[in-house]
Amino acid sequence: MLAQQYKNFQEELAFYVDHKRIITNPLQLLAYGTDASFYRLIPKIVVQVHNEEEAIATIHTAYKNNVALTYRAAGTSLSGQAVTDSVLMVATHRWKDYEILNNGLQARFQPGIIGGRANIILAPYGRKIGPDPGSINAAMIGGIAANNASGMCCGTAQNSYNTIADIRIIFYDGTVLNTADSDSKKAFEAKHPEIIKGIIQLRDDIATDSILYERIKRKFKIKNTTGYSLNAFVDFQDPYDIIKHIMIGSEGTLAFISDITYNTVINYKRKACTLMIFETIELACQAVPYLKQSPVAAVELLDRNSIKSIENEPLAPEYFKSLPETACILLVEAQADDEEEMNNKQKAIRLAVAPIPTYKPFEFTSEPQQYAFNWKARNGLLPTTGALRKTGTTCIIEDVAFPVEKLADACIAMKSLFAKLGYTDAVLFGHALEGNLHLVFSQDFSTQHEIDRYAKMMDGLVDIVVNQFNGSLKAEHGTGRNMAPFVEKEWGTQAYQAMLRIKAIFDPNNLVNPGVIINTNPHIHLENLKPSPATNEIVDKCIECGFCESHCVAEGLTLSPRQRIVIGREIARLENTLEDANRLKQMLADATYYSDETCATDGLCALACPVKIDTGKYIKDIRHQKLSIKAHKDAEYFVENIDRVTAMGRTGLKLLNFSRRLFGDKLMYKTATSVRKLSNNKLPQWNIAMPTATQTRITKTIANPNQERKVVYYPSCINRTMGKSKDYLKEDVDLISKTTELLVRAGFTIIYPENLDNMCCGMPFSSKGYKEEGFTKSSSLEEALLKASNNGQIPVLFDMSPCFYTFYEAHKDGALKMYDPIEFMQDFVMDHLEVKNPRKEINVYPVCSVKKIGLEGKLLELTKRCAEKVNYINSNCCGFAGDRGFTHPELNKHGNRHLQEQLIQNSHDGFSTSRTCEIGLSEFGGINFKSIFYLIDEVTK
Repeated sequence: MLAQQYKNFQEELAFYVDHKRIITNPLQLLAYGTDASFYRLIPKIVVQVHNEEEAIATIHTAYKNNVALTYRAAGTSLSGQAVTDSVLMVATHRWKDYEILNNGLQARFQPGIIGGRANIILAPYGRKIGPDPGSINAAMIGGIAANNASGMCCGTAQNSYNTIADIRIIFYDGTVLNTADSDSKKAFEAKHPEIIKGIIQLRDDIATDSILYERIKRKFKIKNTTGYSLNAFVDFQDPYDIIKHIMIGSEGTLAFISDITYNTVINYKRKACTLMIFETIELACQAVPYLKQSPVAAVELLDRNSIKSIENEPLAPEYFKSLPETACILLVEAQADDEEEMNNKQKAIRLAVAPIPTYKPFEFTSEPQQYAFNWKARNGLLPTTGALRKTGTTCIIEDVAFPVEKLADACIAMKSLFAKLGYTDAVLFGHALEGNLHLVFSQDFSTQHEIDRYAKMMDGLVDIVVNQFNGSLKAEHGTGRNMAPFVEKEWGTQAYQAMLRIKAIFDPNNLVNPGVIINTNPHIHLENLKPSPATNEIVDKCIECGFCESHCVAEGLTLSPRQRIVIGREIARLENTLEDANRLKQMLADATYYSDETCATDGLCALACPVKIDTGKYIKDIRHQKLSIKAHKDAEYFVENIDRVTAMGRTGLKLLNFSRRLFGDKLMYKTATSVRKLSNNKLPQWNIAMPTATQTRITKTIANPNQERKVVYYPSCINRTMGKSKDYLKEDVDLISKTTELLVRAGFTIIYPENLDNMCCGMPFSSKGYKEEGFTKSSSLEEALLKASNNGQIPVLFDMSPCFYTFYEAHKDGALKMYDPIEFMQDFVMDHLEVKNPRKEINVYPVCSVKKIGLEGKLLELTKRCAEKVNYINSNCCGFAGDRGFTHPELNKHGNRHLQEQLIQNSHDGFSTSRTCEIGLSEFGGINFKSIFYLIDEVTK
């Protein structure tokens, strides 16, 4: 019967939602069904909804077929509130609309906008959203509101509950309510008078129950997200005010948030922070009440184990490693509009904390690097501490709050509990100003003994928080599944009965995210535990937090980095247990496309990951493991004959260009696409930006001799193969010739490495898993460059950023002084060229390697010398990924789906530093992208 319900749901929904987005493939179900918590439930169906109409259809169809439905945004939830074994509705892609109201004083956001992106949008108005969770650069507005996430600076005064202006929600049967629209409220009341009546009755019942009324007021004097926001019934009288506030923190169990309007808060111009070191955690906690009376914006507590997790970071102070084992840090933030106000606030903070001695003197800093490190280290503490765990164990995070005056005693009690149960790696950190602490520890769930130990830990924690200190079992991470059994314990029977009534009012059939917040199973927190088998040392430290997802070009097309790791772990589990051979076989088959072939291996995920996990390296390692002896032997031919390969490439490009000129672009594209389909997509895809062969051949080792300045120029094998595209100017020459012209004009003697035609940085091999072959080519190039540069005395210029990055990563500790085209032109060339014809405005696209090597700032400096206005395109990887733009063009298309809307209106070109990326950018941007060398040449002629 149940199976039939899901079948009916799926068939009916296909009339409203593209069947490709009604997912039943086991691999995708597992991937999408995973969130940042330590629970695993695999949905039966995943529905990707792209707009409100689709969401309404999905919700109504689920209600009609009596099918349970869970809503999901980014899936950074830590307590199991975004997983289900029924239907999962994902509202992330295309839910990006927003509206700025009242000159930035308010802003309306759809649920799929990342919190950090919302703040970027509001920045020109000097405003931001109130909530500032540590996951703000990954968490989306829908989840931030649904979980009432707070964070470092917002406390309770600026969380979603206290900054919501209005909300648009979809109820269990598909009915829409917009609290900002009087007509919508009238229509809703006419359709669902029982909901309004139920809310008014509960409000009045709470008001007449003085014990419950006072308990609610007292419980919300500190942070509290355990259960529902009962304070809505105390703080407001109007039922619609109650509705919009009860939705905050309801964790998707009452309705779906289609959009939310926030009252924004001031984003101060000046910010400074300091690290106050105390000899013990007790002293640090004693300082908090003093700091609370001072003009601080945030006070973050980091215990000694927290500090250990970040002490080896490059920007970490050296003294971190020598602090006493009892030490504790308070990260204190001050914010102001001007320098005078900032100085006054810092003086007031120093004076306030003076009664409590610090272990060493402290200074405030606004220096960008150190300031950014301090906060990045704090925001990433969950993943970085989780990465310290033993492979195969799970990272657990709990989130509690105490009255500030009881914080020190509560810390001592919790550390005593850790010691008693053997959690020697347990870490304490959190928002001390609000008495809000996060405790992180590793847990082995592979044996019943360990599960029992975890149960004792939870029981002990509940006793400390509820019985000893009258605190909150959940302060900002939401109740989810892991605290659902203890909601009544914390709140008492009367309050819990009120919560049951809330659930029944809004979800009478218990179909909206059932099992979350309200759950009658006293052991639900010990069930459906996520396995974490050893998979690959590159990714074994991943805690599946999801921070990486917004940086992945394949996310939304196939899998994100987190999802690739999830699939890898499931394959490892099945291989270890041998429990389901058919499932393993299917997983391996599907992973070939979803996980391997559509991974750009660009490594941008590592930039967002607090523990620097590069899923691209993981995928390359998988590719390496799959290679046969024959494949390696075939690769050896290419290693030894790069000159022949590039020659064949030039011949092929000439033939393609001849065909294009003969048949025209449209017929050429149609024919090439048809031939590719006939080959089962084994042949590369031709596109209109495909270049012809380069006309430039380097036959000598020195050009423009006897100059004072010298450079070794290494033209990449790509640029030794590919020349101009059809949209290049007639007077343009190939990139190698253009680079040579610029260097000569700037007064450089140019030295080329010997045997250049057979040189390669190794990337074409290493990116496909041929590690040994890639290293062989890379090492040969190093020898040639050392010889040409007089053992590193002369700088080496690479003309493509990806080639430079690949070579640099392999040989950065060697004698060579090597440079990306951006850095070399900015630091060595531009001062010897006069900018005579600057552009008014230009489009500039930073490729992945530029971001990874940290050259975005230099790229801006360089391009600002060439134009009055630089349109710096803010994007992930373009998805061309070396050759993926030819072999898997859907990845390139997906990566550039928002490119055109970011370009300067009526522009005709753009600039970058990777020839292959420029092909894809040209095709999907609709303008001609080419190397930045052409821009420099144009403005300095």
